[in-house]
Amino acid sequence: MTLTLIIPVRNDTTRLRRLLSCAAQLGCADRIIVVDDASDVPVTPADILPAGGTLDGKLTLIRNDQRRGPGACRNMGAAQVTTSHLLFVDSDDLITPELVGLMDDLSGKSFDFCLFKHADSRVEDDGGWGQTPYDEEIWQRAGVAVGALHKADPTQAGILSQTANYPWNKLYRTGFLRKSGARCTDILLHEDIELHWKSFLRARKILVSDRIGVIHFVIEDGDRLTQRRGAERLAAFGPLTEIAAQVRTRRGPEFNRPFLRFASDLLGWIKENLEPDLHPDLMRHVQAFLLDQLDGQTPEELLPTDPYLAGQIAAQLQMAEVYALPSKAPHP
Repeated sequence: MTLTLIIPVRNDTTRLRRLLSCAAQLGCADRIIVVDDASDVPVTPADILPAGGTLDGKLTLIRNDQRRGPGACRNMGAAQVTTSHLLFVDSDDLITPELVGLMDDLSGKSFDFCLFKHADSRVEDDGGWGQTPYDEEIWQRAGVAVGALHKADPTQAGILSQTANYPWNKLYRTGFLRKSGARCTDILLHEDIELHWKSFLRARKILVSDRIGVIHFVIEDGDRLTQRRGAERLAAFGPLTEIAAQVRTRRGPEFNRPFLRFASDLLGWIKENLEPDLHPDLMRHVQAFLLDQLDGQTPEELLPTDPYLAGQIAAQLQMAEVYALPSKAPHP
């Protein structure tokens, strides 16, 4: 197994240097592709290479003259990969020694991608270690929370597809990504929905590991894309609508309900992270999207099998109706 790390970066050379130093120390990457997304000061190898020349010959640096977003950067990097496998990593995150152990576990095995656990800095700030309770509960339901390596059956894959759609918690076989067409959407926010769901829908063999391979650092305040609260968040409906059509045509029910749950949860999260004056526009999109997914069903018909989802969708549709009535529109 040979591995390429693909790292998009914009105005973050300090933390990128930290990540590259970590990669050099672990020696897990055969090649590293950094895509500079039009940083105000262009990134140079001298800015980011760790001391000692331990990454000499391994680093490729690509620059966008205009900002295109992390999804486009990942796609550009993936097009340059010549190794058997690849891993997307964000510039402000870290890989752990467990990633080396995971690669040893996977050596000689056939798979399309391996989903592994990660550590969230918010959990560590609270004195813990590992994933958020939301993600951990999904792994528990899938029955893969403990154990070095599992092959996910279709039901488990459906459950696990509801995890947050991170690009950096999956180690991919390069040939699978290219043959399947799984890629990021070329938008600034929610660009990883497409990559996440096409990976699950098109993979023939998914392996799952409880090894924590990446530490994800969440910065609550700042100017990162994840803090954006503007209309660009509404671009999520593009990939959601495309994936919804593919879920419908997939044989077997394993992903139908999980996708609806995933989408409903994500739309609720977007509402909480969107400027209030954009809520009416959002809820119009939410109503149209959910009614299309229900395809003539009512939320009440979901009650016997999924009361949580039934209640959440009913509440979202009711809120959309309220926003549609100006005299009764809720105050932001």
